[in-house]
Amino acid sequence: MKELLLAIQPLTEQETQQLVDHEIAVVTPTTVTEQQLAQVTISYGWSPDFGQKILANPVNQLRWVQYQGAGVDTLPLEVFAERHILVTNASGVKAAQIAQTAVSYLMHFARGLHVYQDRHVWREYEDQYTLDELPTVIFGTGKIGQKIAEYLSPYDMPIYGVNSSGHQVAGFDKVFALNDLLSVWPDGIQVIINTLPDTPATHRYFNAQNHKIWGELFLLVNVGRGGTVDEKELIASLQSGRIRYAALDVTTVEPLPEDSMLWQQRNLLLTQHTSWANHTYPERRAGDVFGILLANLPAYLNQKPLVENVVDLTKGY
Repeated sequence: MKELLLAIQPLTEQETQQLVDHEIAVVTPTTVTEQQLAQVTISYGWSPDFGQKILANPVNQLRWVQYQGAGVDTLPLEVFAERHILVTNASGVKAAQIAQTAVSYLMHFARGLHVYQDRHVWREYEDQYTLDELPTVIFGTGKIGQKIAEYLSPYDMPIYGVNSSGHQVAGFDKVFALNDLLSVWPDGIQVIINTLPDTPATHRYFNAQNHKIWGELFLLVNVGRGGTVDEKELIASLQSGRIRYAALDVTTVEPLPEDSMLWQQRNLLLTQHTSWANHTYPERRAGDVFGILLANLPAYLNQKPLVENVVDLTKGY
C-alpha cells in the first residue's frame, strides 16, 4: 500500500475497512512510528504536535489534510501552499446545528426570553419583536449561512447576504460584496449574523469603522470566528446601546479568560463554542467528516482535482 493515513480523528472499524479496501494503510497517534510519520500521505484530522513532526522532516510524504473543522485559520496554510499539500475541511458538516443555534439567539432576544430568565416577580415584558420586524444580514453565504437563511425564510423577514464577490446565492433576497457595503448597505437592518472565517480580509472586520455603515443594531451574532470581531469595540457598543444585544459562540481567545470584560456584559450571551453540538453525537468528531474524505478519495487516488470542501490556501477558506 503506497498510501498511509494518520487517523488523528478516530475511525470506526467500518471506516477503517473502507480505507483498506481502497488500499490505504491506517495508523493512529498511538500506533504510528517515527519512520511511519515520514511516510504519512494523508492526515485525517490535524494535530499541531504530529503535524509539526511531519512537516519538520524534509522528506515527508504528506499530500492531503482532511481537517476536522470548518475554519482553517489555525493551520499552517502557507507551508501547505509551498509544499502543494491539499486541504479539505468540514464545512457544512455542522451547518444544521450551528444554524439552529443562530436562530435560537434571534428568538431568545426577539421574544424577550432573556428578560424572563432572571425575573421572579410577575411583571410583563412587552417590548418583543416578531422576526419580520428584524431585517437580517448574514455575513457568509456558504453552507452555514445558507442553512440559517433557510431556517429563517418561513418568517417572512428580509434576509440579505454578504460574500467576497457579491455573487447572488439562492435563499437570500439580495447578496452584497464585502468590500462594497458603504454604497449598498440596505436600510433598516436590525440583525447581523456573522459566519465568516478569520482571514486577512475579515480579521476584526466588525469594528468601529464598519459599525458606522450599519448604524444601530438590535442584535449581533457571531458563529464564525472570534478574530473577525473587535471585542473592545463590541463591548463599547453594547454599553452605549449602539448594539442592543449580542450573542457570541466564538471569541478571540478560547477558552475565554475569567477576567474578560465580555463576561460582565448583561446584554451579551456567550455559548462558548458549542453551537456545533448535538445530543446524539456530543463529541466534536461527530458528523460526516469521513464522508467528505470518502467522496474525495477517487479523485485523490487518480491524481485528479478533489471535488468536495477544497480549501483555497490563498484565501484561507
